[in-house]
Formats: sequence, structure tokens, C-alpha cells
Amino acid sequence: MTSPTSADVLVVGTGFSGIAAVLALRRRGIHDIIMAEKALEVGGTWRDNTYPGAACDIPSHLYELEDEPNPFWSKKYASQQEIQAYLHGVIERHALRDIMELGCEVSQARWQEQTRRWHVSGAGGQRFVVKHLIFGTGALHLPKLPELAGLEDFKGESFHSAQWDHEYDLHGKRVAVIGTGASAIQLIPELAPHVAHL
Repeated sequence: MTSPTSADVLVVGTGFSGIAAVLALRRRGIHDIIMAEKALEVGGTWRDNTYPGAACDIPSHLYELEDEPNPFWSKKYASQQEIQAYLHGVIERHALRDIMELGCEVSQARWQEQTRRWHVSGAGGQRFVVKHLIFGTGALHLPKLPELAGLEDFKGESFHSAQWDHEYDLHGKRVAVIGTGASAIQLIPELAPHVAHL
């Protein structure tokens, strides 16, 4: 068994929250940082939500990192692709990939009082010993499916907007969208012209 990786800080998540945490730490002179990400790619919400019409639901210029203002947003409410490209740019400019452990889903964190360190384990066998542990996992990393009686007996195709099936062709289909939040508001106008009934 290999020795655990040591660092001052472990930041869990590589979306906006995780990236913002690392940049804030660096501004304060803290550079011994590791980022852990359960997926094989960065971006959090903007990596996972690729449904038709996915976009920011607040003005783009308000939805950027303090260290990385972007005067070049193409529209008031940037698309998922543009936001993900923005995050990739930030990661490259700050060489954040150098401190990332991708494919590392944190499965356990134990505080050890004697050493005053967090002992963190990843589901793939990764181990870390750190002084500080920051979770930047966000609220949207696990899709919430509604508890609907009979859903398990539904014979049609069903999926969450955050797990969009791009292989499934909705053209000419009867489609129901459950929910009226930002995702539905963005998704419905994209679907309506192509489906038989919505």
C-alpha cells in the first residue's frame, strides 16, 4: 500500500466552488493544495448539465470568478458550453490540472485529534492526509428524481435533465417535463418545436 498524499488543503470538487476556493487560498499565500474530483473531467454542474438550452439563469457577468472577470460573454445568459469553456480557461491559466486528482470520489474523511489532520479516502483507493478539508461539491451534483407512484412501471424513456440522453431522439414524441425551475424554463422552448406533444 502506498503512503497517503500529504498537503495543507484538500478541496473536493472542480466546479465553480472548488476553483474559487483554490484561487482564494492562493491569494492568501497557501499553495500546498490538492483538488479531488469524482468525475474524469472538471466543471461540476456545467460538466453534467448538457440538456438542450442549458444556460446560466443569472446575468453572465455576475456569474464569474473574482480573479477572472470575463468581458467577452456572448450573451446576457451564457450557455452551458460557454460557461464550461470559461472554467476550462481558468483552470488552464492557473495550472489547476497540476493539482487535480480526477476520478477520485471522496468516500471517507476522519479527523485524527492526535495528529490534528484529516485522513481522507477515495473510492478508488486514493488516500490523503491534510490539515484542512474544503467541500466544493455544490448542491446539484446528485440529480433529484421525483417520487412518483408508478414511475417504475413506465414503459417509455425517462431521464433527468442533469443526465440528458443525447442518443434518444425526442422528435415526434409525446413528452412530459416534470418541474418548473430554471432547467425546465430553458429546456421547454428547445423541445417544443420538435415534439408531437409537450
